[in-house]
Amino acid sequence: MSRFNPFDYFFILRPLILIPCWNFLLIGTYLAQQKRGFTADILLGLIIYTCLMGGVYILNQITDIESDRINNKLFLLSEGYVPVRYAYIEMVLLWVVAILLALKFSYLFLIFIGISLLLGVFYSLPPVKLKGKPLLDTFSNGFGYGMINFAVGWLLVRSFDMGMFIRFLPYFLSISAVFINTTIVDIEGDRKAGEKTTAILLGKQVSFVCSTVLMAAAILTAYMMKDLVCLIPAALSFPLFVYGAVYSLLKNEQNRKLTIASFRLPGLLFTLVTVYLFPLYSIVLLVVFLGMRLYYRKRFRINYPTLAQG
Repeated sequence: MSRFNPFDYFFILRPLILIPCWNFLLIGTYLAQQKRGFTADILLGLIIYTCLMGGVYILNQITDIESDRINNKLFLLSEGYVPVRYAYIEMVLLWVVAILLALKFSYLFLIFIGISLLLGVFYSLPPVKLKGKPLLDTFSNGFGYGMINFAVGWLLVRSFDMGMFIRFLPYFLSISAVFINTTIVDIEGDRKAGEKTTAILLGKQVSFVCSTVLMAAAILTAYMMKDLVCLIPAALSFPLFVYGAVYSLLKNEQNRKLTIASFRLPGLLFTLVTVYLFPLYSIVLLVVFLGMRLYYRKRFRINYPTLAQG
């Protein structure tokens, strides 16, 4: 084990998977005001949500220490680079900062921040542990990222409107489809670990069909709403879902590389769309990517992340 490194306490937030949170928050603000570009409130909202979800991802790693050690991944906690007691302290501090900063906005904004926090806690923490409950794992991801995440962005620039949830429906559907395919890839590992996921419940073939139907529904609803922000990533990704489903039905197995591509491509496309809407966002992404490359190379002598891995 290496000596103390202060950067461990930043990268334990898992900035790579914070990117979808940032994407969806920014898209939520765009849907609300139909304007491109940052404002001071949007920047503050990004800080708030980074603190909130960073704490959630720390909790997720705390609850998965043993499985991460077995699978040799996310080793900042599992290998003791960050003591668990310090991780708990950082998690709480992040949540306190997020809530205090959120007080600047409306009480409804604070409520949605609270919903995000509760979903994150319930997703990882027993006895609820939504990530270990088939179908609920998919719904909680679709709802959390595809509805609540967008609502937080919306409320940064516009007042609450029940109609906003209709606007978010294509995103809920596409994110749910993507999540199902992530559970398909992890079937064997999750089964060995005693986990129960949507893919384990439904099996590979039915799971592929369900994710394809959900992505088709996302395309249809996005088209009906004339929402190009969701329509473009969903439509361009759809052939991978169709091919995965057909391949599984014909051969009774999955093409692992294609399945991984099916859930990585939508994320990449949503990121590119977000950069188009918020050009300065590209600087943030570049700093994060290069910072992670430098950190993991210097700290652990590995090349992570790469364009081919997430």
